[in-house]
Amino acid sequence: MLRSSWKSVAFGVGLASIAAASCASGEGQCRYNSDCLGAYCHEGACKKDCVDSTLDCPRGYTCSLTAQCVPADGDGTPGEKPQADAGPEGPDGNAPDGGPGPGPDSGTTTVNRALLDACTNDSQCSSGLCKPYYTGGPSRCTKSCSSNADCMQNARCIVLGGQSVCVGNDVGRDCNLATDCSFACLTAQRYCTASCTTASDCPNGYGCMPVGTPAQRVCVKAAAPCGPGDTGACIASSACDQTGLVSSCTLACSSAADCPQRAQGLAPWYCDGVCRRPADVYGPLGNGEPAEYACNASSTVISICNDAQHMNFGAFTVPNPPAVSCAAATTTPGAAGDVCVDSCRYSGGCTFGHACTALGGVGGQRIGLCLPSLGNGEVGTSCTTDGDCFFGYCNRNTSKCSRDCTVDGLCPTGSTCVAGTAPNVEGRVFKRCE
Repeated sequence: MLRSSWKSVAFGVGLASIAAASCASGEGQCRYNSDCLGAYCHEGACKKDCVDSTLDCPRGYTCSLTAQCVPADGDGTPGEKPQADAGPEGPDGNAPDGGPGPGPDSGTTTVNRALLDACTNDSQCSSGLCKPYYTGGPSRCTKSCSSNADCMQNARCIVLGGQSVCVGNDVGRDCNLATDCSFACLTAQRYCTASCTTASDCPNGYGCMPVGTPAQRVCVKAAAPCGPGDTGACIASSACDQTGLVSSCTLACSSAADCPQRAQGLAPWYCDGVCRRPADVYGPLGNGEPAEYACNASSTVISICNDAQHMNFGAFTVPNPPAVSCAAATTTPGAAGDVCVDSCRYSGGCTFGHACTALGGVGGQRIGLCLPSLGNGEVGTSCTTDGDCFFGYCNRNTSKCSRDCTVDGLCPTGSTCVAGTAPNVEGRVFKRCE
């Protein structure tokens, strides 16, 4: 049986209750903005976007102490009107990312801000609620809620300060203690989780299972490698499935609804007391992890990604697999920049730092992909990759940040939710902010 060269550390299972913080400086690795000196943390590295707001930021924005362009107290919104031209297609050629449309207008007010607008205090928001989009992160205008269904796309309903509000999804974020997370930290496995009824409430790669005492149904990670004596990434030592090509974490289930949910149109996981991967999935590597490869029983080179899909986020291409010796006892790394990418359903969204954006395709239908998000780019500002943009969508027709607004129809001030191109996604017309 093939094994990935990755190692995991064994811990017990539990929910955290106290927060912790770390300190660092310079341009190295980071988890929080406070880890960086005069910069902010983006995808694990300290980054600066500006020094002089006049030269480096859009109109109406100022350069913050963390070297980010943020809304000024006065009037103004970012961006110029984009010029439309042809854009590339999605990774498999079925879901084109294109279609002209109006861009954000400048000169709109920054008081009484709309949902999703950047903010610094409650009085700026029409809803009267300005909350961190994620723990320790920048604030956005949000609203109260009673369930996830009340919330904006890629957000969930969380109790903060005794009030239920919509905040960004942070499932899968690294954590040590409860206050590192919006809901709770699985301290044994060291990632943030969220409450769930079924796995449809969780990102792809996560199932829904009772955990703790008293037991609560929470999102549990299955997208992780394991092996004999190396099961720390799994919810329990008995939850390492060694029947596949690569040993993978799994979880107990009573039906397939408890198991990770792929995009509509892809073969589903199934349940026989534990969650089992579909026949086209050979491994457990999660979204954003470097892709690795092996040979299946037919001596065909395949990726061992959790969703059987991979891409280069920067180039927005699907790299060719490397040369693989089918007799090798270990997996083979892909090319530089080749990472695993999960498909997604809007209901479950994506893991922390990614947004479900419908730029993929399968069987002639559009599907969501978990693309890097939480960059500094507001809707309408210039971008080259999805990771440059806060909402995880760089419209390559215009080289401007956008947002997938298919489900909620919401766009930050200065932009409008307009229809993109066919095909539809999850029975809906694909829409984006322009």
